[in-house]
Amino acid sequence: HGQPDYQFGDVSRSAVRALAQAARGAVGRRSGGEWEALGPPDKAGALGKRSDHLGQWRVRFFSLHGRTLGWSRAEGEPHHGHVDVAGSRCRAADFETGRAFSLSVARGGEAAPLVVVACSTARERREWRAAIEAAARAAAEEDAEAA
Repeated sequence: HGQPDYQFGDVSRSAVRALAQAARGAVGRRSGGEWEALGPPDKAGALGKRSDHLGQWRVRFFSLHGRTLGWSRAEGEPHHGHVDVAGSRCRAADFETGRAFSLSVARGGEAAPLVVVACSTARERREWRAAIEAAARAAAEEDAEAA
């Protein structure tokens, strides 16, 4: 009998994909119908997104609906991940990421960002930062009124 080609520590592309999908589920999922019910986005567009697991950059379509920032592989597809930006802060992250015009979105005292994106221009980064921070402030005010 010959030895199998599999060696301890080998990781297949499908195993990495399965791990990434399972982890994305921890971030949050909504069906396409749920996003449509939110109405038109406050801001939308294609941005680079750094994956949480392998640190690779991929182009994703982002939309900001109130306090929820969601992303999908392409415009018109259901979002496959989202974060609540309430209480979050945005900051330039060019140095940490090695990508120009990148933006890190993180909650107040948390070290790990909720999401890291890369814009195409400085203007685009300013616009996304302003939109996300406005949504975070509005959500904080809404939460304070509800309490």
